[in-house]
Amino acid sequence: INKQGQVLSVSIDDANIVSYLTQTNKSLALQIAAYADLSGADDLYVQQFNSHLQTGNVDAAVQVAAEAPQGILRTRQTLARLQQARSPSGKSPLSAYFQTIMQRGQLNSFESVELAKIVLQKPSGVDYLEKLIVEQDKMECSEELGDMVQPYNNDLAMKVYLKAKCHPKIIDNLLRLGEWERVLAYCKRVEFEPNYVELFRNLCNSNRDAAVKFAANVYENDSNSINPNMVVDIFVQHKLIKEATAFLLEILKEDQESDAEMQTRLLEINLMYSPPQVADSILGQNMYSHFDRQKVAQLCEQAGLHQRALENYADMGDIKRVILNTQYINNDWLVQFFGEMDEENTLDCLRELLNANLRQNLNIVVQAAQKYSTELTSAKLISLFEEFGTYEGLYYYLGAVVDFAEEEDVVFKYIEAAVRIGQLNEVERVTRELDTYDADKVKEFLKSSQLKDQMPLINVCDKNDYVEELVHYLYSNKLHQYIDIYVKTRNPLKTPQVVGALLDVDASEEYVTNLLMSIGKLCPVEPLVVEVEKRNRLKLLLPWLEERINEDGTEDPAAHNAIAKIYIDSNRNPQQFLKENNFYDSRVVGKYCEKRDPHLAFIAYERGECDEDLVEVCVANSMFKPLARYLVRRQSPELWSYVLNPENTYRDQLIDQVVQTALPECKDAEEVSSTVKAFMNAEIPNRLIELLEQIVLQGNSEFKKHKSLQNLLILTAIKSDKSRVMGYIEKLNEYEGPNIAVIAIKEELYEEGFYIYNKFEMYDKAIVVLISNIGDVDRATEYAANVDTPEVYSILGNSQLRTIPPYVKEAIQSFMKANDTSSYRMVITAAENADEFEDLITFLLLARKQTQDTHIDTELVYSYAKFAAQSEDSHALADLEDFISGPNTAQLLSVGERCFSEELFEAAKIIFTNLSNYSRLASALVALKQYREAVSAANKANSIKTWKEVMYACIDAEDFRYAQSCGLNIILNADELDDLIFYYESRGYTDELIELLEKGLGHERAHKGIFTNLGILYAKYREERLMEHIQRYSRRCLFPKLIQACTDNHLWAEQCFLHRQNEEYDLAIRVMMDYAPVAYDHNTFVETIVEVGNNELFYKSISFYLEYQPQKISDLLVTLSSKDLDHERVAREYMKDSDLPLLKKYFESVQELDLPAVNEALNKLYVEEEDYESLRVSLERFGNFNQISLAKSLENHELLEFRRISALVYRQNSKFLESIALSKNDKLYKDAMETAAESQDRELAEDLLKFFIKEGLHECFASCLFNCYSLIRPDVALELAWRNNQMDMAMPFLIQVIREFQDKVDKLSSSSSSGVSATVVDDSQSEISTSTSNYPDYAPQYPPHSFAPMSGSHDMMMPPPDMMPPSNDGGFINF
Repeated sequence: INKQGQVLSVSIDDANIVSYLTQTNKSLALQIAAYADLSGADDLYVQQFNSHLQTGNVDAAVQVAAEAPQGILRTRQTLARLQQARSPSGKSPLSAYFQTIMQRGQLNSFESVELAKIVLQKPSGVDYLEKLIVEQDKMECSEELGDMVQPYNNDLAMKVYLKAKCHPKIIDNLLRLGEWERVLAYCKRVEFEPNYVELFRNLCNSNRDAAVKFAANVYENDSNSINPNMVVDIFVQHKLIKEATAFLLEILKEDQESDAEMQTRLLEINLMYSPPQVADSILGQNMYSHFDRQKVAQLCEQAGLHQRALENYADMGDIKRVILNTQYINNDWLVQFFGEMDEENTLDCLRELLNANLRQNLNIVVQAAQKYSTELTSAKLISLFEEFGTYEGLYYYLGAVVDFAEEEDVVFKYIEAAVRIGQLNEVERVTRELDTYDADKVKEFLKSSQLKDQMPLINVCDKNDYVEELVHYLYSNKLHQYIDIYVKTRNPLKTPQVVGALLDVDASEEYVTNLLMSIGKLCPVEPLVVEVEKRNRLKLLLPWLEERINEDGTEDPAAHNAIAKIYIDSNRNPQQFLKENNFYDSRVVGKYCEKRDPHLAFIAYERGECDEDLVEVCVANSMFKPLARYLVRRQSPELWSYVLNPENTYRDQLIDQVVQTALPECKDAEEVSSTVKAFMNAEIPNRLIELLEQIVLQGNSEFKKHKSLQNLLILTAIKSDKSRVMGYIEKLNEYEGPNIAVIAIKEELYEEGFYIYNKFEMYDKAIVVLISNIGDVDRATEYAANVDTPEVYSILGNSQLRTIPPYVKEAIQSFMKANDTSSYRMVITAAENADEFEDLITFLLLARKQTQDTHIDTELVYSYAKFAAQSEDSHALADLEDFISGPNTAQLLSVGERCFSEELFEAAKIIFTNLSNYSRLASALVALKQYREAVSAANKANSIKTWKEVMYACIDAEDFRYAQSCGLNIILNADELDDLIFYYESRGYTDELIELLEKGLGHERAHKGIFTNLGILYAKYREERLMEHIQRYSRRCLFPKLIQACTDNHLWAEQCFLHRQNEEYDLAIRVMMDYAPVAYDHNTFVETIVEVGNNELFYKSISFYLEYQPQKISDLLVTLSSKDLDHERVAREYMKDSDLPLLKKYFESVQELDLPAVNEALNKLYVEEEDYESLRVSLERFGNFNQISLAKSLENHELLEFRRISALVYRQNSKFLESIALSKNDKLYKDAMETAAESQDRELAEDLLKFFIKEGLHECFASCLFNCYSLIRPDVALELAWRNNQMDMAMPFLIQVIREFQDKVDKLSSSSSSGVSATVVDDSQSEISTSTSNYPDYAPQYPPHSFAPMSGSHDMMMPPPDMMPPSNDGGFINF
């Protein structure tokens, strides 16, 4: 019923309505109870059922039993009565009952069992049951029903067990059938946790292989379901080592540190109970790395797996002990093992092996040393072998490393070891092939060793250039054969050094000569000659040299040099040899002859063209005449430059010989020319000119007409005596005129150059000299008139254009006379610079006839435009319009742009109109201030750039009507909108701008930029219209720009609205909190806060509401409760806040989460409000907080109930002593006794008992004996009662103790008489000493505030509470 008294809904009291109707209308009560399945009419149904059975109306009884509400008659007693009843129709009442129930629904469990008993006795009973159970679901399945069906049909029994959720039965059946995999799948599907260990134990007895797979699968699915150690123990107990191994391998597929114990177990059982090969195979696969290596290593050593033991031992003592069993360890593996240890340990192990059995272990040590030579260092290994004096080991070790060794001592030690054990071939190889040894040390060692074979010593001395020492050693020890072997077979190239050494030891010349002759051509010539010549024994080589030259035909210069020296010294026709021999070195032989015979030196130098040496020997011996002849023949500019150097004192003498002797004898013009050039380069022109005049002008006819000599004469005159040039060019005719003219002009001899060009009829170049070099244009004009050729006029015209200032008109006339318009570009440029457009038009019209060039037509159009500007009376614009209307190739667009840039707007207008270039036409019209025509042209152009240009012009002219027409076309392009707005705003035309944008809103192509920028303008200039605008067009605006505009203009409400529309809920909330006076709205805030993504705003919003809208904080918190709000943080932040009561409702709504901070906040509120009832409820339901702190804070509270709560909290936290102390202080003895009993602390209970005796609280003493019965020792209780005359109060306790002991004694006596073992007796004694009940047998566990009478002969051991004596304060003692 609402406040207006209207009945909104009606409901009945289900629990009492039927009971009420049974008193007024029983038939109605029965109907309602049956229809609504309500209790309350149970007795009526029972009476009806009994009545029908007594009258024999079995069918009616069955119907009543079936319809009875809540199945009150569907009991075993009902089935028993129906089974005994007899139906008049002869039909079984029980069958009728079952049929009726199944028509109405499903049989319950015991009904299903009874029906199964009947049906299974029939032949087709199983099929009928399956139909009822599976298809029709008419029977409630149970374990009992499945057990009954199983002997008949196991599949049906499994279905029954499944429906009844009898998981153990299903699992037993599956295991019995060997389908263990289905067991795991079934348990996972039904989420059942069986006793996997027992299942596994059963499988071990029946199917070992299945047991392995079963245990492994269980462990893989859930490692906590079965203990692998227990599984292994069971396997080992059954001596199933193979199966245990298979199980462990299955579960240890991954090498994990957490499986270290199981890895150790796997290896342990195989090392102890299996053949060693199994463990060896497992370890060999490197599957595991976390097992107990020390333990496994010990087992491996015991099993004879020494290799595996070494892999796992870490202590060097163990390793040294095991490695001595080398006969059982693979050598290659052992060598590899040494590589895994550090250097010192490896050396110790190798030393241990050698010390134990040098002969047996030497090979292993050598292999290890060879493989780890770098790591162990050669020095330490050599020291190790030397320590045991084994040169054999040292030899074999160093043999593997010596070829790559970089240490000299390594190679020496190898050589020494090889010598010691007689391996001389290896000594020879090493000394021959290697270089990394101390040659002096090895040499001395080999010499001191007195080897039979001296080849190692020969190798060392040969490689290190100890040849002389070697020869001295061999010769002094009469080992001549090794000298022969050395120079003949080992190194013939060292023969010169050997010969020198033999000569030094005074070996006979015959021996030396024979040695050389036996070597023959293998001996190098030059070093041999040097060695012998150094000892002044050169003639000794003559036979050998002649054999080399005559028989071998050698061309070696050294051999021929030596022969030449011998011939010169012996004067055996040396001139002929020097001239005819082509193989000796001219410089070497010439140098040898200089002091002996300069003429022989000249011959040698001349043959080899040794210029400098030849000059030096000639000058030194005043041989200038042969030198002059040589210079002329040589024709070497470098040599001429050298000898004609002014610093040479002999230059004049040499020149005289050249002029007087060499040149007159010369018949070769090239030699003459070369000599002349040399004189020119030497800058001696005076004598050169005299020479050339004599040759060219006065010499024989062969040189008079020689072109080169004439050229040289004129050029020499140009360079040295310019006054003679004009005479030479007039007299001579065979010179190269054009080239000479060029040189003359370069030397500023312009008249001579003009004369040469005119003489050779080169008029065009002649006039160029007049114009460019002489600079006389008038003379050139006169010369052109005399020559009268088009080429000359063309050159004259070009020169007139280049004159500064240019003669434009004259040049155009010259070009016209030459009928030459090829230089039209130059003419155009000059005419335009001089503003001679009228003459230029005439010239271009002529050029247009001769040349089809776009440039000509283009410049003609431009000339018309310029001439029209110069002469307003001319018809140039009309001529222009006529010309461009006709055929032409002018680039009108470029001309139009040029006219426009030069402000020839009328001409530009004509050109752009002809081109239909409306954009540029609009620009021209704007320049002419014809705005209406400009807008029309812009409309035709339809170009943003044109629209902008026209619009800007209209704005500047303040013609806003035409500006708006242009602007409407511009604002549709978003990229141009910002420029338009800036142009308007910068000139202060904001109203016109807003009007333009408002008009553009209705355009079908209006874009977001228009709406956005209009909003920005509203924000700046008409803020009252902004909210309406954004509410209306929010979906068509760009939020970031509008938001920034609102920020700049402090429009916070509008900014908040935009943030929400842009789904920037965090920013919207911040704006409302920061600018609450203008932006905050409660409904908006609540709607927005649920959308924010930053949880920090939840807590800031709470602080905001507490400060700004505390009365509405509840609405906010209810809203935030549905979000991911950290309730504990809220509680912590506002725990000490004065606004905490405002959050009470919120904290109570979230206390169900049982959060510590929330609980503490609410408890604090309850304490402050003195609401102990709420505090107690909170403590009972939610205990997740610092309870001890709360208890301490309530200990001294002025209200008793809060102190009781403190005691309760102490009690709940097992602080029983503090709780009892508080209860005793407040005389809450019942609480104290309950606390002592709960503590199970005998000392606390007995102390409390003593307290009651001390305070004279005898009733409490008796009650404490009852409540703490199991804790109080009988002797303590009796002593206290006896000493304080309270035996009556302790008598019930005493009687109960005696009774209990009597029962125990009787039980022990009966057990002893029946032969019970001592173990049972011990168990019985332990049972006597302990008791798990808090209450004695004489008083069943009634509530603590009341007592019940004892059984047996004692009707009442203690009075009921209502007969207890009153307490001192007039009421009953508070228990």
